[in-house]
Amino acid sequence: MMMRLTPQRESARKSAHLLFAAVPLSLAAGVSRAPVIATLSAMLAVAITLEVARSRSAAVARAFTRTVGPLLRDRERATHRVRWTGATWLIAVSLAAVSALSRHDAIAVTWAVTVGDASAALVGVALGGRLFPRPPHKSFEGSIACFVTTFAGAYGLAELSVTLALAVSAAATLAEWPRSVIDDNLRIATATAALLTIAPLLHVT
Repeated sequence: MMMRLTPQRESARKSAHLLFAAVPLSLAAGVSRAPVIATLSAMLAVAITLEVARSRSAAVARAFTRTVGPLLRDRERATHRVRWTGATWLIAVSLAAVSALSRHDAIAVTWAVTVGDASAALVGVALGGRLFPRPPHKSFEGSIACFVTTFAGAYGLAELSVTLALAVSAAATLAEWPRSVIDDNLRIATATAALLTIAPLLHVT
């Protein structure tokens, strides 16, 4: 049975999403990447195990849905095949960013994925359509929040230049906007990481 993700449930989902801001905040505070990577690796192993188990066992699927069902989108409820939830994607892209990118770039990417994405949803739910005409599905207010919070993290926390922080913010906002079968955590992480990777080649610093 389909269960619509109401504004209240979306807010709860994204509030939980914000807990992962601990990743960029820890890196910015000078915590070694080794324990962050170890923690994320352990979390990802558990998450993937659950994803596979619920796709193969009806009992596990029922228990999983009883526990976190109100926070799941309809496409995440599939039990006949592995269908990763947003939380699993969030852990995976955070681990990839911390493992593969420089510290400053990893901070910018994980901040965009956690705080930038969450702020888009939370502000969109609270203000969407009140200040600007609301287009289908998304809101300009939410996109503005995504851009501003991502910039704050990229510039203030990751210590990127103004130009690069603005570019990262634009990439995150554009990646967050569309409705897609591709998880938004993956879209935002891919867009911002790709931009930061090619920026030196384009002499953007």
